[in-house]
Amino acid sequence: MWILSIVGISFRGGAVSYGIFAALTIVPFLSLLYLLAVYILFHIYQKLDRRYVTVNEPIHYHFALVNECPLLFSGIRVKFYSAFSSITTLDDEPEYELQPGTRIERETTLICRYRGEYEVGIKEIEIQDHFRLFRITYRNRRCVQAIVKPQLLCIDNIGGIELSEAVRSSEHNRTDPDILSREYVSGDDPRFINWSQSARTGTLMTRTRIGTNHNEIAVIMDTFRNTDDRSVFIPSENRVLELSLALSYYFSRNNIAFAAYFYQQQMNRASAGSRSGFDEFYETLSSAFFDRSYDHNRLYEAVTGRTDIFSSSMVFFILSSWDSEAERIIDILEKNELYTVIYLVTDDEKAVPDLSGHNRSRLITVSPYDALTEVME
Repeated sequence: MWILSIVGISFRGGAVSYGIFAALTIVPFLSLLYLLAVYILFHIYQKLDRRYVTVNEPIHYHFALVNECPLLFSGIRVKFYSAFSSITTLDDEPEYELQPGTRIERETTLICRYRGEYEVGIKEIEIQDHFRLFRITYRNRRCVQAIVKPQLLCIDNIGGIELSEAVRSSEHNRTDPDILSREYVSGDDPRFINWSQSARTGTLMTRTRIGTNHNEIAVIMDTFRNTDDRSVFIPSENRVLELSLALSYYFSRNNIAFAAYFYQQQMNRASAGSRSGFDEFYETLSSAFFDRSYDHNRLYEAVTGRTDIFSSSMVFFILSSWDSEAERIIDILEKNELYTVIYLVTDDEKAVPDLSGHNRSRLITVSPYDALTEVME
């Protein structure tokens, strides 16, 4: 239309032609001025019920779009953060129109999918002028920050691991039969079956072996942040923590002695003596900090400095990346006759190491995104 108006004033002239040309020329500038006014005067208010939330826990979320000036605001859309959180009943499609001096309020629920500290709610605002000539998208200046704790999952399986097999594997050097007996499990050495006690109890019993009293399972949680990409390390670290807590909770519920170890400038140890004491254990482990400086070389030095780890019955090692230093940790655990279960959190098949030469270790890969209850079946 603007080009046609130029043609009109070129061949015909006159007040009407010049008037149309002037109007069509000034409209884009007025539209841009309008968008600038909306950008400056339009306000968004957001609120969460609480700042500290738990993964996959629905939390009340409220936001308000406010027009406090005498202009009509039309063609406004809000876009939500979707990488780490989701809004349950709203999407980015609705287009809002605000009369002068009015506000639009919405209440819904918000769910955070990963542990960490990140922004939730409205991420961007899209505005258009009345003539639909321009569309501008800009980042929300008043974001809401959520501090998200890991989810505590109750699992009935730990990836097909037989604890009895692992414990027996770590005790293979105990060759002298003891007077104590326990119920026979498939794979036990038949030479140590206590036939007289089996006849009395009606259950096949085997003699235990003497030696060092390995009475605790060690859970080593890796706190090395191997990338600066938030889209990668937030889901990965969430799964490392979630898996460590799920294993610990499984042991606690089944009255299995365990201790969790994690590096925080030094090797920290946490345990839960009973199910009632697990709340404190959860708070300790979920507050663990991941850092680029907590590499596997430091973890190796920290592990080798803890004699209580080498006195354990077996080790569960949860990590999000693999390198030569991680393999050194596995080597030193195997040299100390420890059976080690390695949970590697990754979706990259190329990052999975070949541990065929390690007879006392088992590697299980876990996706950062799949449901943990399904992974552990």
